[in-house]
Amino acid sequence: MLEFNATLLAQIADFIILLIFLRLVAYKPLSKLLANRSEHIASNIAAAEQERQEAQQLKAGYEAEMRRARGQAQDIVQKATKAGEDQALEIIESAKNEAVRIKDAALAEIAREKQKAVVELRDQVASLSVLVAGKIIGKKMTDQIQHSMIKDFIKEAGELQ
Repeated sequence: MLEFNATLLAQIADFIILLIFLRLVAYKPLSKLLANRSEHIASNIAAAEQERQEAQQLKAGYEAEMRRARGQAQDIVQKATKAGEDQALEIIESAKNEAVRIKDAALAEIAREKQKAVVELRDQVASLSVLVAGKIIGKKMTDQIQHSMIKDFIKEAGELQ
Protein backbone atom coordinates (compact mmCIF):
# COMPACT_ATOMS: atom_id res chain seq x y z
CA MET A 1 0.00 0.00 0.00
CA LEU A 2 0.85 3.51 -0.03
CA GLU A 3 2.89 4.88 2.75
CA PHE A 4 2.76 8.44 3.72
CA ASN A 5 6.04 9.57 4.90
CA ALA A 6 7.62 12.95 5.31
CA THR A 7 9.42 12.85 1.98
CA LEU A 8 6.18 12.46 0.10
CA LEU A 9 4.62 15.31 2.04
CA ALA A 10 7.70 17.46 1.42
CA GLN A 11 7.55 16.69 -2.31
CA ILE A 12 3.83 17.56 -2.44
CA ALA A 13 4.51 20.79 -0.53
CA ASP A 14 7.45 21.61 -2.83
CA PHE A 15 5.27 20.92 -5.88
CA ILE A 16 2.48 23.21 -4.59
CA ILE A 17 5.00 25.94 -3.77
CA LEU A 18 6.51 25.53 -7.25
CA LEU A 19 3.08 25.86 -8.84
CA ILE A 20 2.32 29.01 -6.82
CA PHE A 21 5.74 30.42 -7.63
CA LEU A 22 5.33 29.66 -11.36
CA ARG A 23 1.85 31.17 -11.33
CA LEU A 24 3.09 34.38 -9.70
CA VAL A 25 6.40 34.69 -11.51
CA ALA A 26 6.14 32.95 -14.88
CA TYR A 27 2.46 32.53 -15.82
CA LYS A 28 1.45 36.22 -15.85
CA PRO A 29 4.47 37.46 -17.86
CA LEU A 30 4.24 34.45 -20.16
CA SER A 31 0.50 34.97 -20.73
CA LYS A 32 1.15 38.69 -21.23
CA LEU A 33 3.89 37.87 -23.73
CA LEU A 34 1.56 35.48 -25.59
CA ALA A 35 -1.23 38.11 -25.61
CA ASN A 36 1.16 40.74 -26.97
CA ARG A 37 2.38 38.31 -29.62
CA SER A 38 -1.22 37.49 -30.53
CA GLU A 39 -2.08 41.20 -30.84
CA HIS A 40 1.04 41.78 -32.92
CA ILE A 41 0.11 38.94 -35.27
CA ALA A 42 -3.48 40.21 -35.51
CA SER A 43 -2.29 43.74 -36.31
CA ASN A 44 0.13 42.37 -38.95
CA ILE A 45 -2.72 40.38 -40.50
CA ALA A 46 -4.95 43.50 -40.53
CA ALA A 47 -2.13 45.59 -42.04
CA ALA A 48 -1.50 42.92 -44.67
CA GLU A 49 -5.20 42.81 -45.52
CA GLN A 50 -5.31 46.58 -45.80
CA GLU A 51 -2.19 46.58 -48.01
CA ARG A 52 -3.77 43.86 -50.16
CA GLN A 53 -6.90 45.99 -50.58
CA GLU A 54 -4.78 49.03 -51.44
CA ALA A 55 -2.82 46.92 -53.93
CA GLN A 56 -6.09 45.79 -55.52
CA GLN A 57 -7.25 49.40 -55.74
CA LEU A 58 -3.92 50.43 -57.30
CA LYS A 59 -4.16 47.51 -59.70
CA ALA A 60 -7.69 48.54 -60.69
CA GLY A 61 -6.49 52.14 -61.12
CA TYR A 62 -3.54 51.03 -63.25
CA GLU A 63 -5.78 48.82 -65.37
CA ALA A 64 -8.21 51.72 -65.90
CA GLU A 65 -5.27 53.96 -66.79
CA MET A 66 -3.99 51.31 -69.23
CA ARG A 67 -7.42 51.07 -70.88
CA ARG A 68 -7.57 54.85 -71.15
CA ALA A 69 -4.03 54.98 -72.58
CA ARG A 70 -4.89 52.24 -75.09
CA GLY A 71 -8.00 54.18 -76.12
CA GLN A 72 -5.94 57.34 -76.54
CA ALA A 73 -3.32 55.45 -78.53
CA GLN A 74 -6.01 54.01 -80.75
CA ASP A 75 -7.49 57.48 -81.25
CA ILE A 76 -4.04 58.83 -82.15
CA VAL A 77 -3.52 56.00 -84.64
CA GLN A 78 -6.93 56.63 -86.18
CA LYS A 79 -6.25 60.36 -86.44
CA ALA A 80 -2.84 59.70 -87.99
CA THR A 81 -4.39 57.26 -90.47
CA LYS A 82 -7.09 59.77 -91.34
CA ALA A 83 -4.50 62.53 -91.74
CA GLY A 84 -2.41 60.26 -93.97
CA GLU A 85 -5.42 59.41 -96.11
CA ASP A 86 -6.37 63.09 -96.34
CA GLN A 87 -2.82 64.00 -97.29
CA ALA A 88 -2.74 61.24 -99.92
CA LEU A 89 -6.00 62.53 -101.40
CA GLU A 90 -4.62 66.06 -101.35
CA ILE A 91 -1.44 64.91 -103.13
CA ILE A 92 -3.50 63.05 -105.72
CA GLU A 93 -5.72 66.10 -106.26
CA SER A 94 -2.67 68.33 -106.54
CA ALA A 95 -1.12 65.94 -109.06
CA LYS A 96 -4.34 65.93 -111.08
CA ASN A 97 -4.46 69.73 -111.05
CA GLU A 98 -0.80 69.87 -112.09
CA ALA A 99 -1.48 67.41 -114.92
CA VAL A 100 -4.41 69.53 -116.12
CA ARG A 101 -2.27 72.65 -115.93
CA ILE A 102 0.55 71.00 -117.88
CA LYS A 103 -1.94 69.69 -120.44
CA ASP A 104 -3.51 73.14 -120.82
CA ALA A 105 -0.07 74.72 -121.18
CA ALA A 106 0.88 72.11 -123.77
CA LEU A 107 -2.36 72.70 -125.69
CA ALA A 108 -1.76 76.46 -125.59
CA GLU A 109 1.81 75.93 -126.80
CA ILE A 110 0.52 73.67 -129.59
CA ALA A 111 -2.04 76.33 -130.56
CA ARG A 112 0.68 79.02 -130.62
CA GLU A 113 2.99 76.82 -132.67
CA LYS A 114 0.12 75.99 -135.03
CA GLN A 115 -0.71 79.68 -135.43
CA LYS A 116 2.95 80.42 -136.03
CA ALA A 117 3.17 77.64 -138.61
CA VAL A 118 0.01 78.90 -140.33
CA VAL A 119 1.47 82.40 -140.51
CA GLU A 120 4.75 81.09 -141.92
CA LEU A 121 2.88 78.87 -144.35
CA ARG A 122 0.80 81.85 -145.50
CA ASP A 123 3.94 83.87 -146.04
CA GLN A 124 5.53 81.05 -148.01
CA VAL A 125 2.37 80.42 -150.04
CA ALA A 126 2.08 84.13 -150.74
CA SER A 127 5.65 84.27 -151.96
CA LEU A 128 5.22 81.16 -154.10
CA SER A 129 1.93 82.37 -155.52
CA VAL A 130 3.49 85.71 -156.46
CA LEU A 131 6.29 83.87 -158.25
CA VAL A 132 3.85 81.54 -159.99
CA ALA A 133 1.55 84.40 -160.90
CA GLY A 134 4.49 86.40 -162.19
CA LYS A 135 5.58 83.54 -164.42
CA ILE A 136 2.04 82.93 -165.62
CA ILE A 137 1.36 86.52 -166.41
CA GLY A 138 4.82 86.98 -167.78
CA LYS A 139 5.23 90.46 -166.62
CA LYS A 140 6.72 92.00 -163.60
CA MET A 141 4.34 92.82 -160.87
CA THR A 142 4.32 96.03 -159.05
CA ASP A 143 4.36 96.11 -155.28
CA GLN A 144 0.79 97.33 -155.17
CA ILE A 145 -0.49 94.48 -157.34
CA GLN A 146 1.56 91.99 -155.34
CA HIS A 147 0.18 93.14 -151.98
CA SER A 148 -3.34 93.10 -153.29
CA MET A 149 -2.98 89.54 -154.57
CA ILE A 150 -1.38 88.37 -151.29
CA LYS A 151 -4.22 89.81 -149.23
CA ASP A 152 -6.79 88.11 -151.42
CA PHE A 153 -4.95 84.81 -151.22
CA ILE A 154 -4.63 85.00 -147.42
CA LYS A 155 -8.35 85.75 -147.13
CA GLU A 156 -9.19 82.73 -149.23
CA ALA A 157 -6.74 80.52 -147.30
CA GLY A 158 -8.17 81.75 -143.99
CA GLU A 159 -11.70 80.94 -145.14
CA LEU A 160 -10.68 77.38 -146.04
CA GLN A 161 -9.86 76.59 -142.46
